[in-house]
Amino acid sequence: MHLQAVFEKAHATANESSADIFRQLLDALEHDAPFDLQQLYRLSYGDFDIALNALREWRSQRYVWMLEHEGVQPWRSHLS
Repeated sequence: MHLQAVFEKAHATANESSADIFRQLLDALEHDAPFDLQQLYRLSYGDFDIALNALREWRSQRYVWMLEHEGVQPWRSHLS
């Protein structure tokens, strides 16, 4: 739910700077790459809250997936 909102905001054209931050966040999650959390402070409070909830959702889904698929590369939930 929150990941879908981040995906939609990443592809929105209304606020390009926020969309860029969301794209970077999704890219970091997808590639297990670093992400500068300070960038989240540039978001509005509502978008900041969505980003934090998306991180919680990502972590929860990844944890469950890893338990079910020991030794397999993690799947990328926001791509489905």
